[in-house]
Amino acid sequence: MKNKQKFWFKRKRYGYGWTPVTWEGAVTTISFVITILFSSIVLLKDVERNTYQSEVGVFFIVLMLLIGILLGITYKKSPSPKWRWGSKPTDNPETDY
Repeated sequence: MKNKQKFWFKRKRYGYGWTPVTWEGAVTTISFVITILFSSIVLLKDVERNTYQSEVGVFFIVLMLLIGILLGITYKKSPSPKWRWGSKPTDNPETDY
């Protein structure tokens, strides 16, 4: 019996990257956005406009970590990325959206 991997994300039809196609991929993407919004509210609530304080630096470090985690999950749970521009007859419906 083959151990077939179920992808959470498929390659986008136009451009480079992925789009969520299962509920796990959607939850991962929504969790990423909510975590960024929550961390911005918590870390940037006392920062004045047009100023740089240490909270801004901490926010950018948290942002880079979250992006790294999201990219790690998408690389693990999706096909290898490639540039696409439209659908082609050689597209695989299992990996290409």
